[in-house]
Amino acid sequence: MKFNELLNQYMNTLDCSGKELSDRTGLSSSLISRYRNGEREPQPDSEAIRTLAHALSTAALDKGVENFPEEAIFSAFQEVLLVKSRDYEAFLHKFNTLYDELHLNMKDISAFTNFDTSFLYRIKSGERKTSDLPAFRDKIANYLVTSFSAYEDREKIASLLDIDVNKTSDSISYYTAICQWLLPDSSVTGTVSENRENSVTDISRFLKKVDEFDLEDYIRVVHFDEIKVPTLPLHLPSTKYYYGIERMREGELDFFKMTVTSKTSEPIFMCSDMPMLDMAESNDFNKKWMFAIACSLKKGLHLNMVHYLERPFEELLLGLEAWVPIYMTGQISPYYLVNNANQVYHHLNYVSGVAALCGESIEGAPLDGRYILTNNKEELSYFHKKAKHILSHAKPLMEIFDRPRLDAYQAFLRKDAQVSGERKNILSSLPIYTISEALLDRILASNQVAASDAQIIRSYRASEVKRMKQKLKNCVVTDEISLPARQNYSEHPMHLSVSGCFYEAPLMYSYEEMNEHLKETQAFEQGSENYHLMINEISAFRNIQIEIVQDQYVIVSKIKSPSIHFVIEHPQLVHALQNFTIPVIEPLPIYEQK
Repeated sequence: MKFNELLNQYMNTLDCSGKELSDRTGLSSSLISRYRNGEREPQPDSEAIRTLAHALSTAALDKGVENFPEEAIFSAFQEVLLVKSRDYEAFLHKFNTLYDELHLNMKDISAFTNFDTSFLYRIKSGERKTSDLPAFRDKIANYLVTSFSAYEDREKIASLLDIDVNKTSDSISYYTAICQWLLPDSSVTGTVSENRENSVTDISRFLKKVDEFDLEDYIRVVHFDEIKVPTLPLHLPSTKYYYGIERMREGELDFFKMTVTSKTSEPIFMCSDMPMLDMAESNDFNKKWMFAIACSLKKGLHLNMVHYLERPFEELLLGLEAWVPIYMTGQISPYYLVNNANQVYHHLNYVSGVAALCGESIEGAPLDGRYILTNNKEELSYFHKKAKHILSHAKPLMEIFDRPRLDAYQAFLRKDAQVSGERKNILSSLPIYTISEALLDRILASNQVAASDAQIIRSYRASEVKRMKQKLKNCVVTDEISLPARQNYSEHPMHLSVSGCFYEAPLMYSYEEMNEHLKETQAFEQGSENYHLMINEISAFRNIQIEIVQDQYVIVSKIKSPSIHFVIEHPQLVHALQNFTIPVIEPLPIYEQK
């Protein structure tokens, strides 16, 4: 039995809530919550165990429940924690044996598992402990299965595991054998992820790009403001054919030339499952293609883009990363088609207000593909209808809300508040729905916020308070956040996020004001049975916040540069995001709870 299981067993028997145990022990509700869900455990010889045992024994006496002596509870807690401690020491010995015998490279392990190299060295030396040993074990096993698949490698590992090499012949058996050897008394709940196609760690790279992206910097680097949209119309035959890769590249560029030099303001529709590797081999074409997209955006045209997602997950994210700058403009609506895998025929369909480009190729023969560009009115009418029908079958990859869509975003938030289900928020600042009006007014004053903007922010806070109260009626909400330490605060000061009302100027507050807001958040937790605050020692992001509605959708909110919100519904992306764990780095000093 695990410590959290034993603690929950005692609490359930005594009908003791987390708030009650917090009051009886003096330990914070967030710490009790972390003990209960297994994210934190006290040391076997810590004072926290004695405090918990005394509180539970006292609760039993007060409620007339017999046979709950303090010493018995204390001993039971110590026993389960000492067993885990011995398991950890045995695991560490085996991990070091693998490292030495296989001459493992810590940088390779770091790249595969997403753990920081220095953190891994500290685990190896015993200076640090991972809070989730089975999960760490699973990642190490995955690394070994993927990186040591040759027969001679498997033979060497089989010898260390003292098993027949035939038990490593398939990846699942190989993975299971390593897991059970590293941690014999822990069940194997993870799965081997060959080629990392289903690895959720890849999502962190995508989130990091969103977090660090600055639209103003991007516009400056690509000289977007200096782009001159061509005005001289491109005259082509009503129908033109393009055969082979070189001519097909020319066809795509001609489509955009016709579109941006026309007077059309109609959206551009783009849908393609054509293999892109051959097309993308030309750097010159890539630059011109991106320039064509930039010209379309500068012209103010909206893009309805149907992404082809039937590809390995890592490739999917790489493709989406390339579109991040375009997503940030708010001028794209991304979609996808369900079960759109096609192993033989590939197609391309682009249509704007003045031109249509269609293409086709056969799998394995991209050089023999063909594009047709047309501005024939009858053909154009056909392709507009075709685009409409395709969109009727498509699902939104994500809904994107920027400042011009404020009313639509507020309508979404009102609807979201009614949705039941477990929720988890990964925050880069303390939440606005826990701050008092008085503290907010002081922060607005110290930041010299204009009266009109201050009123908007106050109204936003009031609506968020109301929305959170509604959500807590339907579900459990956990807020996860890291807080900077005093010695680190001047370098990385915290600010209040009001991205929901699209106010981007930073609302900075002092270390003392942050502490005051923290106390208000903890008081909010004390008064809300379904709200939990988790102080994390690892800082994830500075410019995005993530709200996860379990198995339904995820809201990724960018705080500034620009302030924008992505509501992601694609099942594979939702799965990756809700299983996302903050990449482990050697953390800076953080706030310590008193």
